[in-house]
Amino acid sequence: MEAAYQQAAGELGMANARQVMYAARPAVLELTGGKCWKKSDYFTQHLLPDFMEDHPGLTAAWDVVFDDRGHFLEPHTAHRIGLGTLAVRGYIRAWHADVPEQADAIVEIEHACPTMGPANRYRYALFIEKEGFSPLLEATQIAERYDIAIMSTKGMSVTAARMLVERLSAQGVTILVCHDFDKSGFSIVHTLQSDTRRYRFRMRPKVVDLGLRLADVQAMPLQSERVDYPSDVDPRINLRQCTATEAECNFLVRRAPLGGWTGARVELNAMTSDQFMAWLAAKFAEVGVEKVVPDDESLARAYRRAVRQRRVQRVIDQALAALDEEEEPSVPEDLDERIRDRLTGSAQAWDQVLWELVPDDDVDSA
Repeated sequence: MEAAYQQAAGELGMANARQVMYAARPAVLELTGGKCWKKSDYFTQHLLPDFMEDHPGLTAAWDVVFDDRGHFLEPHTAHRIGLGTLAVRGYIRAWHADVPEQADAIVEIEHACPTMGPANRYRYALFIEKEGFSPLLEATQIAERYDIAIMSTKGMSVTAARMLVERLSAQGVTILVCHDFDKSGFSIVHTLQSDTRRYRFRMRPKVVDLGLRLADVQAMPLQSERVDYPSDVDPRINLRQCTATEAECNFLVRRAPLGGWTGARVELNAMTSDQFMAWLAAKFAEVGVEKVVPDDESLARAYRRAVRQRRVQRVIDQALAALDEEEEPSVPEDLDERIRDRLTGSAQAWDQVLWELVPDDDVDSA
């Protein structure tokens, strides 16, 4: 298990649980004479966490990321996190109970341009089949380093995802698709740019298949796993429709000895963290992904806005410095009672009510 984690995490020092599973799988197959777990959840939800619990000293520095298993929503603050390893860890680190008394703790003008959507922000979006890679992408700041939007689904894309792909394409955004090398992966790429019963495209979306493809699997190389197809229909028919080459079809599908169809597949998780990041960077370079710089007119407007913002910030800083020399405002003795009275049966938070209770006289006197 230790060797599997070290292999999966590599120099980045982080791996999701399925990556560790794929790193451990060859050794397990060798030790057991070809026997292995039938479902990956047995490894990711039992064997791996049990091992980490039983060997706290050995695994104390391990950074294993487990997929989100739900969500957590705070009242009033709008803080929402997925119940996954990194999200919970970051949320706990951010906890603080201090109530700031000085206004300068919150009076800082946001200098970033308030954009929403692709204009002046990104020209590429990465659609990744596996949600489990999100923590790794966040930890390595892929979105920020490449100015690329990131979207993920669990398996096949939903109608809403195809709608977004079409709208983004209309704005000049290219969708880069990252998927497993298997029948479902090819179907995902195909569905993202082809009409279905539930969704019909009004324009052809700009979609680029990054892989995994057979060339990627052979170049690294990556371990495959057996897959059986329940249908009597040759799966290669669908694979060809989804632009798979004959070599890829023959790798993924072949006749089973007793009839039916069998074959192999390779998951993105078969790559170690180091392999995945290097592979992704190479794919981005091939496509030409680069940082975004707006046109001259947009830059000029943003510059003039920044000048005004800095002037306003200077005035605010001067006002705050003057406030520091004023007497402290008096606090009503019955403040808690007044707040409790207003909170009864209300959807407001205590600090919203407190804001409303500050009289104009106190503000004017300042």
